[in-house]
Amino acid sequence: MAERPGRTRTEEPAAKRRRPRAGSGQSLGDQAYEHIRAAILQGRYRPNQRLPEDEVAAQLNSSRTPVRVALMRLVDQGLVVRERQGWVVREHTPDEIREIYEVRCALEAMATGLAAVRASEEQLGRIAAFYDGPIEEYVQRPRAELGRMNRDFHLAIVQASGNGRLLDEWLRNRDFGITYNMAVLFTRDEVVTCVEGHQRIVEALMRRDRESAERHARIHVEDVQAAASRRLDALQTSVGLYLS
Repeated sequence: MAERPGRTRTEEPAAKRRRPRAGSGQSLGDQAYEHIRAAILQGRYRPNQRLPEDEVAAQLNSSRTPVRVALMRLVDQGLVVRERQGWVVREHTPDEIREIYEVRCALEAMATGLAAVRASEEQLGRIAAFYDGPIEEYVQRPRAELGRMNRDFHLAIVQASGNGRLLDEWLRNRDFGITYNMAVLFTRDEVVTCVEGHQRIVEALMRRDRESAERHARIHVEDVQAAASRRLDALQTSVGLYLS
């Protein structure tokens, strides 16, 4: 049996996360950028959270200059905004979230269809191994783990499409952070719907049925968008924020 991805991965302890240091082969600004970007996408920095340069620099054992460089790059990417009081993690509007999901739907439908005809048997085996157990097994897993599995599952499919430009666009859209780890918020029924959608995608891929694979990918993203909208609406009502 192929190795089942997601079963042994654990979140790296905060104390062991990479910190910028001289002579690492990567500039301090690049390392600060990678750290801040990951913190935003993984939800450690929340929408509307302020990012004081001195505090972020202290977390990174760095000076403020590389942090400032990193934050300016993140402004260009739409993950951070600069206000008079400083830097703030950007909160996406409902219309922006809808647009992000619409782009994701188009990209993943195309990628899944291409994977159905281009993926190697080895690639299909790795994709199928993500969700080859009973539904209840996944329902009982920690939601953060399901979020990572969801990300890695779709990444494996896009990589199997054999289209590097499509992969670049998919990664760029994913990096807006709206869908990253969204499973943390899902109810039991929403997790069931998500996993069932993944399993239908796998079945179509294994049959190498391009039309069916594209259709199920599109339906799956639409289901996830509906679930995400419900969770985000609930959060907006309770705390006045949209959670990435």
